[in-house]
Amino acid sequence: MAVLSGTLRVVHLLSADLWAGAEVATWHLLGALARRGDIDVRAVLLNEGELARRLEAAGVPVQVVPEAAHSFPGLVRAVRRSVAGADLVHAHRYKENLIAALSGRPWVTTLHGRPEPRPASARLVSDLARGLDRLAVAHGARRAVAVSREVERHLAARMPASRISRAWNGIADPLAGASPPEWSARPATVGALGRLHPVKAFELAIDAVAGCEGLSLEIAGEGPERERLARRIEARGLGDRVRLLGHVEDPRPLLARWRLLLVTSLHEGNPIGVMEALASGTPVLSAALDGVAEVLEGQGGWLVPSRDAGRWSQEIQAHGFGEDGARASLAGRRRFLEAFPAEAAAERIIGVYRAARAGRGSA
Repeated sequence: MAVLSGTLRVVHLLSADLWAGAEVATWHLLGALARRGDIDVRAVLLNEGELARRLEAAGVPVQVVPEAAHSFPGLVRAVRRSVAGADLVHAHRYKENLIAALSGRPWVTTLHGRPEPRPASARLVSDLARGLDRLAVAHGARRAVAVSREVERHLAARMPASRISRAWNGIADPLAGASPPEWSARPATVGALGRLHPVKAFELAIDAVAGCEGLSLEIAGEGPERERLARRIEARGLGDRVRLLGHVEDPRPLLARWRLLLVTSLHEGNPIGVMEALASGTPVLSAALDGVAEVLEGQGGWLVPSRDAGRWSQEIQAHGFGEDGARASLAGRRRFLEAFPAEAAAERIIGVYRAARAGRGSA
């Protein structure tokens, strides 16, 4: 990539050992940044994988510094060499924050959500790492980016508000400006997206669909909860109506034929899956989560103020087949175009970079 005179040079630092929400959001963001002429954006990843492949396909320069081949001090030294000359390092997650703090370059960080609970066996190491992370962010990061109001409140308890910026994620328009598939013509199928992890609470989606005769559920994602969820499906006698699809590289065709996206999570920051649903004209039925409410702003879906499966069954039947579903499909598409294209997210982040580079306290 040719670097124009005065171009801002930013290196994103990610572990990239998963293909999850933070990685998907960063892939969309870097693609949009790379299409601009006023920024030289690159990525240093600590693992090979899906993110590296997709960034390279999008024309974003990628260097992999494999963490498995280095001690932590060795990893820091290797990353320092990789980011030499950058105007800013943009870190994601706690390990990357610690490395960025030792990189010798000015840095910013994005908090993609509140920390998830860790198993007791890993809690001591996790608590130590998170404590160091809080110190590094509070005293070293020029800016901390919160992807939602809830995450912003979480950060505000740990560092001065003058160094916190709220900037929603965004995604490339999956329809490229076309209209969504007609909602009323879609089959009697609802869906759920995400890593099969306890925080996603997909068992609620399974139990809710069990109470909706003639309705099918597809769950797209892979993770440690797969076997437990499969046992639950079998125990409920739902093998013919609930499918675990595993990892789906491109969820757009699924979203385009689902009647609803079910979000049963215990917590969400600024969920990419909800943006993908809105972009596809797929209404969202979600637990009462601040992160989802902020994306919807009352358009394109509904919040369920209960985790009772029977209540969810009622809500699915009420919204999955009537006129309000058709209206929500159109409203969701409008909401996406107003707030969540990748280009809008890139513009928000550019404002953060300019403030961080200038050393200002607010963006």
